Amino acid sequence: MASSTLPTSRGRRLARLGGLAARLGGNALGHLGTRITSGKARALESMHRRAAEQLFETMAEMKGLPMKVGQILSFMDGVVPPEHQAAYAELLARLQVRAKPMAWGPMAEVLEAELGRPVDEVFARFEREPIAAASIGQVYRAELEDPEGARRVVAVKVQYPGIAEALRADLANAGGIAKTLHGMIPGVESEVMIADFLARIGEECDYQREAENMREFAARWQGEARVHIPGVVDALCTERVLVTEFVDALSFEAFLAQASPAQRDAAGEVLFDFVMRSLLREGLFNADPHPGNFLFTLDPELPAGVRVVFLDFGCVQHFDPEARAALRSVARSILAGERGEALWRVLREAMQFPEDTAPTLREIIEDYVLFCFEPAVEAQPYRYTRDYTSRLSALTFEAKKTIAMNLLRIGWREPKREGLVLLSRILFGLNSVLASLEARGQWAATLNRYAVEA
Repeated sequence: MASSTLPTSRGRRLARLGGLAARLGGNALGHLGTRITSGKARALESMHRRAAEQLFETMAEMKGLPMKVGQILSFMDGVVPPEHQAAYAELLARLQVRAKPMAWGPMAEVLEAELGRPVDEVFARFEREPIAAASIGQVYRAELEDPEGARRVVAVKVQYPGIAEALRADLANAGGIAKTLHGMIPGVESEVMIADFLARIGEECDYQREAENMREFAARWQGEARVHIPGVVDALCTERVLVTEFVDALSFEAFLAQASPAQRDAAGEVLFDFVMRSLLREGLFNADPHPGNFLFTLDPELPAGVRVVFLDFGCVQHFDPEARAALRSVARSILAGERGEALWRVLREAMQFPEDTAPTLREIIEDYVLFCFEPAVEAQPYRYTRDYTSRLSALTFEAKKTIAMNLLRIGWREPKREGLVLLSRILFGLNSVLASLEARGQWAATLNRYAVEA
């Protein structure tokens, strides 16, 4: 059933999560997996299923920051006991595109207020049931008619009423949200995850900025047959409404069910190429890489038979030429096999770590960076697996927490180079998606291509 209101006050939003924590019994998710004894497995499976359902319902209702955390958890391995991973992944995956929708009435008010006319005067046809519901808004299918009577299908993304207020409340509540989520899911350092969202999440409420981002990405990838960025209908885009070309393609789940191993490998190659080119050559990247933001087209006439459609450009980070050169130097150093002092000099310059960083902390940073790039430094071709991303999940949070604590002791608060806060998020998201695909490829060759090109 669709909801008609969104909790927006700080007190109501934090209380909503607190109520969920109470229902789950504090550390339920963390400790249930330790109680498996003979004859109780079925009961435990039922308990985990209920816990996953409650997480989904609460995050779907709240939207905003809690829902974004849920989207990341949906494809993160190693968060809950392995024998119960499927229950959480199945339900939380709905948060990527199929969360509990907002009722049409409040959404229509936003749409008509932004466009200045009734919906049926703007669109020749408008389907009132959303085709996707996510953390900031939901998407509808509609048709536009030109003066000659020709119609084209479009996707209309409309912000939830009150979402900007809800996000401001989430940002003010960030510490409390992290503490509550950590109590429910002890295996996740929620404060680290949430910190990655804080600096940029407000930008996602400006759909005009997103439209500009889409135009820029489309221009950069024009002529690339394997990549498609939906076109923007400029005349109908406002701060709270985004109208784009509608692309009829497979969701991530549908693609996994239908694609052959070779097609999965091809999709992985496109995704890896897109991210590395974005980071190292183009100097901009989409920092929200969960599976709900990709669609797939199967066509034997396309190179390798697969085209990837990239969606949701609300959170985009730009790198200046100096930053791109620094990141390329790290990639070259890793591919060349440099380790120890040689690699550290490059990392310190690129990430702008303090000169007096302790040797033990240097080792943690080096180990973490090398593990992130394991698929490109191990024997090629390399196949991504869930075992790799499960270990990466644990190492990501532990490394970031340890690094932050140690650097704060010597007065280093944040990198001077803009954009590094979100870099681990894009790499972690990419690796997780490639593991879900079980993609096999020559990742070193792709990385090397962009590491040596300006």
